[in-house]
Amino acid sequence: MSAVPRQAADGVGRYRLGIDIGGTFTDFSLLDEVTGELSSFKSPTVPDDPGRGVLDGLRALVTERGFDLQAIDYLVHGTTIAINTVIQRNGASLGLLVTAGFGDLLEIQRLRLASPVNFTATRPLPLIPRYRVGEVTERILSDGTVDTALDREELLREATRLVEREGAEALVVSFVNAYRTPAHEAEARKVLAERFPGLHVTCSHEVWPQIREYERTMVAIMSAYVRPRVDQYLGQLERELGGVGVRVPLYITKSNGGVTTARDARQATAETMLSGPASGVIGATSVCVRAGYRDLITFDMGGTSADIALVRDGRPVYSTDETVGDFPIVIPVVGVSSIGAGGGSIAWLDPVGVLKVGPRSAGADPGPACYGRGATEPALSDAFLLCGFLNPDNFVGGRLRLHPDRSALAMRPLGEALGLDLDATAEAVIEVATANMYAAFSNVLARHGLDPRDFALVAFGGAGPIEAT
Repeated sequence: MSAVPRQAADGVGRYRLGIDIGGTFTDFSLLDEVTGELSSFKSPTVPDDPGRGVLDGLRALVTERGFDLQAIDYLVHGTTIAINTVIQRNGASLGLLVTAGFGDLLEIQRLRLASPVNFTATRPLPLIPRYRVGEVTERILSDGTVDTALDREELLREATRLVEREGAEALVVSFVNAYRTPAHEAEARKVLAERFPGLHVTCSHEVWPQIREYERTMVAIMSAYVRPRVDQYLGQLERELGGVGVRVPLYITKSNGGVTTARDARQATAETMLSGPASGVIGATSVCVRAGYRDLITFDMGGTSADIALVRDGRPVYSTDETVGDFPIVIPVVGVSSIGAGGGSIAWLDPVGVLKVGPRSAGADPGPACYGRGATEPALSDAFLLCGFLNPDNFVGGRLRLHPDRSALAMRPLGEALGLDLDATAEAVIEVATANMYAAFSNVLARHGLDPRDFALVAFGGAGPIEAT
């Protein structure tokens, strides 16, 4: 693929670099703006320290391509730090301050259940437990007029309990109807800043000032919940990139497909929730529109998950009804739906002996059994390899040799339980993963009332083209 080249003096400002961290691999795309050449590079993700994975991959890319990091003119990064923090539930310990009488907001959530026909269905556990929710006397009516003034003494009493006794590391303030008049939330912020200097306070009207109390509160909570990890990661990454010679600002892709500076992303963390998946949709749209295709179904399958999105008349379909983990995110985002497993998803049998694939993944460490790093459970990539869809000598450009014998060793116990030989077992794993994706794929299209025959399927990601064919 080529782009329109431009002139650069002595290689200064010659390259544009894009970086995307996935669950298994970190991908680099390097555009030479002089020649128009676009090259790609993969490096294993380091789950415990994704920033180190970026730097390791960048050093390997420099060694292989032989260019100077100071010649990078533009650097943009798609990150999954925020969404993974919510999914793994390892974010900040928060306290929530709400209007008196609304303390059960997070437990009640919405009346609808994800599975209404399941008599044992439960609601997802809130990110903030009930004992870290404080109720404060104040009330603003639906038309924005003040009915009851903010009780400052009660605010301080509840905030002190949450911070000093319950161990809240940051506070979220979400009062009823604050989207109409934010005066009480702003007043609460001022009072809390005087009492707890240095404590981070997130107000719902600053993040998403829209109607629907639960959804507005959840966006504010998720923003505060992921903020410490996003802030630490991006701050450290900026420093380390500067240390190895990168001289340009770091930009972060947003959930709506745009970009923002790393400094702003560290503050508006909710806008980076779907940073990585949105980047792929925007890139695929740009390429396909230039090729004459304007109605698309993008299919992004990596090592951990598979996602689809719709593009109508050359523009991605946006949504305010997506979920992150178990929770709604009502800010405008590229409408990406997770529909299945990735290459690293584990194949297993449920208690009644039915073959399943995912959602548990082998990730980057140890990875699928075929990586030869000690994994003993069969993954979808092992099935791809055993069925001949992967070249063991040319995986990731030949930098990682795959081991069919390790895949066979991991797959054989599954086959014995199913009463199938090795080839039939590998084929069954692929068929189950494909069937699950097709069912979810059909549901997404049916929800939009669309006929797949009207669209071009655009597959990308490490496993996307294999699965699509």
